[in-house]
Amino acid sequence: MRAMRPTQRPAVSPHHSLRNSFASIAAISLLALALLPAGCSKGDGGNTMKLKWPGVDNKALPVKSSYAFGVTKTFTDINKKVTTAPSYRVYAAGYDLDSGNFAQTMDKPLASDDQIRVTFSLVGDEGGNEKSPLKAGDYSAKADKFMKAETVSIVTRKDGKDNTLWLDRSALTGNVKVTSVSGDTISGEVDLTAGEAAIKGPFTAKVLVRK
Repeated sequence: MRAMRPTQRPAVSPHHSLRNSFASIAAISLLALALLPAGCSKGDGGNTMKLKWPGVDNKALPVKSSYAFGVTKTFTDINKKVTTAPSYRVYAAGYDLDSGNFAQTMDKPLASDDQIRVTFSLVGDEGGNEKSPLKAGDYSAKADKFMKAETVSIVTRKDGKDNTLWLDRSALTGNVKVTSVSGDTISGEVDLTAGEAAIKGPFTAKVLVRK
């Protein structure tokens, strides 16, 4: 009887094994990323503001919704000369804002103690009105009238009651840089401080238009 030879397996290159291992790890990583909730992709990325107010320092506000709308601001000087400018009110919140009726619905009381809303106004160039588009540029808190950032607030809730902190107009410093105005969207960076209160970070707001 002829002796049976043991079956020999083909040799596997260690480099081939390493390539297979790396490919498996990459596939698992991509699968894990695909299974992450959609909201996690925003996280602390380009749409999170940092807030500060008395007793609270460096509070993160992941912005979930943001809107802006224009009104006409009127100025009358000492000689009774009247001028106008567009003024855009910007809202940014960590929850879904109800934009159905502009400020009337966006200013509704917060629903829980973990909700936060910030607002600020951007006054544009002389001579415009609420229909004038906001322009890209720097809006300074220290500007006299035009291209000015003003009327800044942080709205929080505690023990079932809203608390609105208005940043002191006379102490307000910093600016808002509007970097992009495209269609019905404006984007930029906020850096405003007054005393112990501050709002810093990027924003992208959808512009609401009255019908």
